Amino acid sequence: MNRLLSLLTLFFLLASPLYADDAEEKTSLFTTPVFLQIPSETSIGAVWGVNGPAAGFVEYSTKEDLSDAKRVYACVPPLRSIQEKVLSVRIRGLEPNTKYYYRAATMSVDYPNAYHVKVGEPEFSAVHSFTTMGEKARSSFAVINDTHSEYDTVKAVHKKLKALQPPVVIWNGDAADQYKSEDKTVNSILNLTGRAIAENYAFLFVPGNHDYRGAWVRNLDTVLLTRNPEERDSKYWELGRNFAVRQGDVALIGLDSGESKLDDNPDLQGLAEFESYRELQTQWLKETLERPDIKSAPFIVAFCHIPLVIPRDDVVPGQSASYVWSRATSYQWGQLFSQHCVQAVITAHKHRYRCDEPTENRPWAHFVGGGKSPKTATVFHGTVEDDKLIIRVYRIEDDSIINEVKFSKRSF
Repeated sequence: MNRLLSLLTLFFLLASPLYADDAEEKTSLFTTPVFLQIPSETSIGAVWGVNGPAAGFVEYSTKEDLSDAKRVYACVPPLRSIQEKVLSVRIRGLEPNTKYYYRAATMSVDYPNAYHVKVGEPEFSAVHSFTTMGEKARSSFAVINDTHSEYDTVKAVHKKLKALQPPVVIWNGDAADQYKSEDKTVNSILNLTGRAIAENYAFLFVPGNHDYRGAWVRNLDTVLLTRNPEERDSKYWELGRNFAVRQGDVALIGLDSGESKLDDNPDLQGLAEFESYRELQTQWLKETLERPDIKSAPFIVAFCHIPLVIPRDDVVPGQSASYVWSRATSYQWGQLFSQHCVQAVITAHKHRYRCDEPTENRPWAHFVGGGKSPKTATVFHGTVEDDKLIIRVYRIEDDSIINEVKFSKRSF
């Protein structure tokens, strides 16, 4: 009888809510690590996947213990965000070339009706850090491209980035083949390898042609953010993917080459207007290269996904599925680079590494990054050493340097 009572007592203890909570592993409200994006001298974005519905915020400070941390909520004013898959925070008002520590928080939200809302206790990420951009920041950057949601490729290039620890990474297009749904996009962009890939350095995203494909692509800016509204002139409002920022002695300029198919291509079914979009970028580029912070940079490197240099005489830009611009637009961009002494243009798209040395008519070097498999993928690493910009190109398969090019300071 005593043994039976003991067994019954143990059964009720195991069945009690308190004991059950201890026995079962709590499901995390985070479904991905934090992914830092769109850095500038005074702002940065943070995005992470959530097991929603959920709200969240980021705490940040120049102190590692976050003792005087400021808190910024995921918010679309005047309401703080409640999302089921992904939250994003934009931190503004930062100081240039300053190291900040931060952590993200996620809270569950039970919202049965407007008069009975329950917000859970915050679940915090680990504390990480980032350093803002600026003219006095470390003159260094890295470039990846054409990862196409390939697990082995993403894992390999991020392993190299972890070793290099660049302050900023340019993701030069074709992050995925297409964007079918929110779930697939969150998984393939924020958490493909299941590891933290961008918690301590930030990404500047340059779209490729595949980044305009898929049923969900028109919502992509909820996962891959566009620049803050105040960072764009009103006449260039739609150019949210273009950027021009200083990373130490290097000015980084991002252009959006768009689709590789012409606007009247039957595959696009009349749903694209890339031609006027690129023309607007030409005017933006012309004004941007005259900006004092860009014009004064000792080195300027530009980025776009589809190559600007065509190595074969029988291929005309705008008349091939592999190249996209009209001859006039390609000429205008190239001429602006030449006029303003841009030293290098780094592109992607062809999945094979290539370097086109400067010529008499084209004084800037033209690079094409490799990808989509680990056998052909590359990582570019640019650093300023002894008053020279050195761009090293790493082959991911064996971690060898396949090219190293040095650039002198611009002649103003």
